[in-house]
Amino acid sequence: MSIWLFIIIIGQVSALSYNLPKFCSNASWDLNAITFTNISTVTGAPLAIFINTNDTIYVVDRANNKIQIWFNNSIGRTQTIHGNFSASFSIFVTTNGDIYVDNGAFNHRVDKWTLNGNISVSVMYASTPCFGLFVDTNDTLYCSMYLLNQVVKRWLNDNSSTLTTIAGTGTAGNTSSMLHNPCGIYVNTNFDLYVADYFNNRIQLFQSGQLNGTTVAGAGSLNTTITLNGPGAIILDADNYLFIVDYLNSRIVGSGPNGFRCLAGCSGSSGSAPNQLSNPATLSFDSYGNMFVTDLGNSRIQKFILSTNPCDEITSTVTSTTTVNPTTTVTSTTTENPKGLLENIIFNITDKYF
Repeated sequence: MSIWLFIIIIGQVSALSYNLPKFCSNASWDLNAITFTNISTVTGAPLAIFINTNDTIYVVDRANNKIQIWFNNSIGRTQTIHGNFSASFSIFVTTNGDIYVDNGAFNHRVDKWTLNGNISVSVMYASTPCFGLFVDTNDTLYCSMYLLNQVVKRWLNDNSSTLTTIAGTGTAGNTSSMLHNPCGIYVNTNFDLYVADYFNNRIQLFQSGQLNGTTVAGAGSLNTTITLNGPGAIILDADNYLFIVDYLNSRIVGSGPNGFRCLAGCSGSSGSAPNQLSNPATLSFDSYGNMFVTDLGNSRIQKFILSTNPCDEITSTVTSTTTVNPTTTVTSTTTENPKGLLENIIFNITDKYF
């Protein structure tokens, strides 16, 4: 007798709180964006946004000391957290739902909030705002200190409040070890640090443990890349390609196997039309690869829908068979696609009766 049991598991491959989509080289986004929210919902100009793997969207309402939350990409706001964080520049959310918010402009710290709580705790003390925040997979908190020209970090499981400088010397400059008003930051799973080096018009890569950076985009890059004008934020996709918020050029640019190209706001001028941006500040992907951009100059958040991405098709399949005992074998087939893994497990149980 043979018994076949099919188990299908779909999920993200790693414990990341943010989306890491996989795109093909010719992926494109609709030129005309949809306005997700504007000044009627988020008072003042929305600056910081974060979208987790459940497509919950977090936006800092700087004018009213609030975090606005939309669950599952919903249009209607579903939760608001009120706090004493005035003029916050950045936000990051971890896999357990903890919300880290910059509170450095007046209170000189970074606060942590729980999703269902109404009390915060301070997790980092800094003398300046954090224009970029990031928490890596090792529970290390990073802060991009725009005014001090450096990036610092602190391990969250350590009782010590000591900050370690991992990029920049504290003095503005354009050498490999220096930064000039760093903004957004990104740390990959190898703990390499990417910095949007605003006034140097470049993206710097500091490999784990290295204090000298390499210019991977913009002014002074070793290879031909793209001209940047005040890059404000940087994120990566599953293949480590760069997606850059080019603040003063009012556009979003990205890299790929064929080099760099403009992805959104590519009209050549800033403006308020659906195909334009005006001083965009930050960028985040949802699980479908759509881009959400905080359009600072227009006081709105724009959603650019992923229109073509042939990589939505199956990309790779691996099959393995294991013999558990003489009567039982297990066959596992794993298929990778941009949304994660599809695992098909088959138990073949043969009972013999004498």
